[in-house]
Amino acid sequence: MDHKSFRTKIKFKYFIILLFGFSLELQAQKHYDYNWLFGYGTGIPDSSRLFGGVIMSFANKQISFYTQAREFEFNYQSNSFSDTDGQLLYMSNGCFVADAFGEIIPNGDSIGYGRIWGINCPKYQPIPQAGIFINFSTQKDFLVFLHTILDTIGNGLKVFLKSIYETKIDIKNNIVTSKNKIILYDTLYGGGLTAIQSSDTSKWWVVTARNYTNEFYTFLYSNIGVEKILKQKIGLNHISAGSGGAQGVFSPDGKRYAFYSMLNGLQVFDFNRINGELSNYRLYNITFPQNSTGGCGFSPNSRFVYVSNPTEVIQVDLLEQDSSKAIDTVGIFDNFFAPYPATFMQMALGPDCRMYITAGGGNQYLHVITKPNLKGKECMLINRGLKLPTRNSHATTNFPHYRVDDPYPCDSTISIPLNTAVEDEYKFKDSEIMVYPNPASSILFVHDLKRKINLPIRLRLIDLNGKVCFTQQYNSIQEEIKIPIPDLQPGMFIIQIIDQDGNYWIDKFIKE
Repeated sequence: MDHKSFRTKIKFKYFIILLFGFSLELQAQKHYDYNWLFGYGTGIPDSSRLFGGVIMSFANKQISFYTQAREFEFNYQSNSFSDTDGQLLYMSNGCFVADAFGEIIPNGDSIGYGRIWGINCPKYQPIPQAGIFINFSTQKDFLVFLHTILDTIGNGLKVFLKSIYETKIDIKNNIVTSKNKIILYDTLYGGGLTAIQSSDTSKWWVVTARNYTNEFYTFLYSNIGVEKILKQKIGLNHISAGSGGAQGVFSPDGKRYAFYSMLNGLQVFDFNRINGELSNYRLYNITFPQNSTGGCGFSPNSRFVYVSNPTEVIQVDLLEQDSSKAIDTVGIFDNFFAPYPATFMQMALGPDCRMYITAGGGNQYLHVITKPNLKGKECMLINRGLKLPTRNSHATTNFPHYRVDDPYPCDSTISIPLNTAVEDEYKFKDSEIMVYPNPASSILFVHDLKRKINLPIRLRLIDLNGKVCFTQQYNSIQEEIKIPIPDLQPGMFIIQIIDQDGNYWIDKFIKE
């Protein structure tokens, strides 16, 4: 469906709303998370241009994609809210609140505004899992968007501190009634904001971690604002990692909270929805040595926690008492580039009972765990199991836990257009070049083994987040290319060579 037909469909829906009244009853369907938003670069993507806006919809018992012209991006942060029929109502990338057409609603501009707001905004806010839409059963025409600001120095406050801001939306009149109200201000973790309904379902527990300490903020939020704030010390100190840092999620049954940082490992806690307390701390030693991005998510039956770092996906069985036996690797990075490494980043449990993992930035794929309730490799992780119409730049959708008291937290009957093809042209051509020494400390050499590379060439070094760390064009070379690498941080890197005919070769090495 193109942009025009999507707009027509939405307008018809609004016409029905005007005739019969608008309701956000907390019914069993709760389709508030049925539209996921992707796309960086503006305009509409097509077969010749893989940049622009896309809506991924779970409505109508199937996953469908709708292109959408936008003048902004979902780069890192992606938030949306739909009605009980799964019809998209609002979206935000952390810079503003827009309607289903991608048009900023009245007074919805410049949220979290400050002196540095324009560095990334209005195109995007560079913090994943830093915003959530929250609705209330007692106020059916009232919606709140809570969002984290990366660095409050731009708002005239102190450097390195962060704020959670409140934006209130009047759904009936489609207008933001208040914004930029600080409800929490501290050394907050850049991402990891999440929420779950309390035992009183008209209120929400919102959780976020403090940085450089082992404290969590848990505050009770209702339609009148923050009612209670708890600051609890439990677990390990939180160390920031990469641009995305950690990911925090609640289990579908609402009984546990998991927090994963690659420099710390996986921390799992029991959670009390009555008083908001974390308890029964458990640590699973799943760390990754590089300063990068990873994620975690629960299976629909709440038994398994999945953990992702750039090179692997790990399943943790919470019923297994022996922590060494509880951990199982269920997927690995398979050396696929299109054009950047399709590694594993943050994840989200879909309303279709599948787990979706963001691929490395610049790819148009999501990895899919098709049967996350099954133990070990029977969970069936499919690398690049869903192909998007547009390239995605790290964006992982973030929702509060909408269906905690429903008998079934998701609908497994929703069909998916699985992608099982492997485009061979994007796989490693690692038998035609030789990279040495490996590991390397200061100098790296690349040798053309079969003399198939036609000059001139462009050579790039890319880290596992897809960041280009070195680029150089060579118009002439001898038997090998000499690359100085003393300034690279330790870790794994990718070498990509593209010649004048468009052929490219890829290999990887470790910087000591």
